Amino acid sequence: MKTFLIIVLLLTFTALLGGGIFASNYFEEAIEEYNYSISGVEAFFDNHKPDPFINEAPFLKSENISEYPDERYSLRTPEGISIISYSEVWDTAKLELLYEELMKNKIGPEIELLYEIVVYPDEGDEMILGTFSPFTSSMDFTLQFPALPEDFVVGVSRAVGRIVLNGGDTNDTIESMASTLSHEYGHLFTFYHMFDLSFENLEHSDYAIIRGASRHNLITGEHDEEYYRLHRHRFLIEVAAEDYLQLMGSPTTRQVGTFVDVRQSLKDGAENPKFSIRYRNAFPQENMKIPLASEVNGLRDYFYHFIGEKPVPPVEDRQDITLDIRPVTVEHDLVSGLTSFLHYVITWNTPYEEAIYTLAYYDPDDYSGWGLPVRTVFQGQTASATIGKVTTQRGNQIHILEDSIAQGNRVFYVVAQLPDGTYYLSEKMPIQF
Repeated sequence: MKTFLIIVLLLTFTALLGGGIFASNYFEEAIEEYNYSISGVEAFFDNHKPDPFINEAPFLKSENISEYPDERYSLRTPEGISIISYSEVWDTAKLELLYEELMKNKIGPEIELLYEIVVYPDEGDEMILGTFSPFTSSMDFTLQFPALPEDFVVGVSRAVGRIVLNGGDTNDTIESMASTLSHEYGHLFTFYHMFDLSFENLEHSDYAIIRGASRHNLITGEHDEEYYRLHRHRFLIEVAAEDYLQLMGSPTTRQVGTFVDVRQSLKDGAENPKFSIRYRNAFPQENMKIPLASEVNGLRDYFYHFIGEKPVPPVEDRQDITLDIRPVTVEHDLVSGLTSFLHYVITWNTPYEEAIYTLAYYDPDDYSGWGLPVRTVFQGQTASATIGKVTTQRGNQIHILEDSIAQGNRVFYVVAQLPDGTYYLSEKMPIQF
């Protein structure tokens, strides 16, 4: 086990909506949660724009594991990890399932540093859903030798880590906790193996070189709160934790959300699931501006060599996915006269026979991580999606529904999720509407 004699810096890693971020008194997170659910067709896209949530965690200094109030449920794993719950929902039986979920991630010797996992009932005012924090645990040993004073004491400190999962009363299933748990464990894994439990020389690490940190303008140093708030998805430590989740995370993290476009909403009254990063078929990683982990040469082998395993190759090699967009104008004779309505149809090829395809997009001028889904296409369905203002005629009535997508500057992409959980990304299609 790797140990520290002294840790003078407490690192706090936070996860929002199932995914993790790093925050400190230098770093304070403001992230947007996108409410993509609807109540009635008329209101479908009314709340399509993001609502802000402030995410902040203290940058503390500690020499010992802090004491918690009395927990409601707890268990001790064979590895000596304490799993503690303050939520009535997460009883001992569910904590055992949480431990089983943890062990579905790829695990190495770094697990010896994991001291405890704590489940809290709510997210608090900051809407933080998860944290990883390294601490120093100190132990004193009294040595009694004739040549030593009677009160001679040797103090030994070792690094230990804590994962906190918030929102237990709401996130009451393993599926709702899996992505957060895997990302936070990814921080432990990557700091232990790749960064030697420190922030020194991040930019010169093997991981930074393989990931192309300088080429993709990833951040390896510390910055002030505002800068971190705007660029969290570019911090190397966050990219590394997301890579761990993609390449070594539990199969439970590869959840699929079925997203519908504006045409499906108008025609069928279909509803979108609430936006959540647990649906990795639309955004397998937070920074969608850089290549996916599965597309970086040597990265999968690099991660797996730390645990002495050879990774199983993807069921299919990467193939090109290209997108096309065409405008469609529909005219209706309204009371006010003949009126034209414009929408766009985006299509793409499907080279992977059994893949799930999801079209998504982001605003390149205002990108703070993730993206927004448009439509999910399963095997046998037409690989297309509609954006803009669509209409349908029912009897003598014209029904109109418009999303907010076909406005301004957009970058569209398609994520293909293969049956083994591998993700591949299409070409990027930038459009100025």
